[in-house]
Amino acid sequence: MPSSGEKGAPGLLRAIKRYGRPVERSYVHRVGKTFFATLAGAKRPFEVVILLRRRNGLYLVHTKEFYPKATYRLLSGGVKPGEDLIAAVRREALEETGLEVRIESFLGILRHQFVCEGRSLPLVSYLFAVVEESGVLGCDDPHEAITGFREVTLREIAAMADSLESLPPDWIDWGRFRATAHRLAGELL
Repeated sequence: MPSSGEKGAPGLLRAIKRYGRPVERSYVHRVGKTFFATLAGAKRPFEVVILLRRRNGLYLVHTKEFYPKATYRLLSGGVKPGEDLIAAVRREALEETGLEVRIESFLGILRHQFVCEGRSLPLVSYLFAVVEESGVLGCDDPHEAITGFREVTLREIAAMADSLESLPPDWIDWGRFRATAHRLAGELL
């Protein structure tokens, strides 16, 4: 459990108090130069990963125009500097899906350490379970490059981890990183 002196996204302790104590996991990813440079360039130490349950009980995943064919994953996005963690969850859900959501629980804190040629870069992913409240599904933000959505079962989300870990060589570092949240969601629910 993060202590009051530990650095984290703004509002982390408030999110824990309000939505429950998340499971904490740590991962070390040995990655190639290209993926490491992409992460370093993003300059975002924190992100939210969103397990969004629709009204029909299925979970929403998405794909983007530049992903390998048939690659879908959970929603995610960076926490802006100074942005409250709870606000980041709601903002990212709305930006990527057009849906207003209600946060149900704080599932996990995934502490990633990316290592490449003696250099190291941390990133923390905060995994939240949310439920659809209102809105019309669709992404109006062209910067997101989202080209499709699918509704899947929780079992399918867990299976996506295997698919992400089996992507082509140019995508394998990204896939292994993204697989962690899918695997944890499947394990916890």
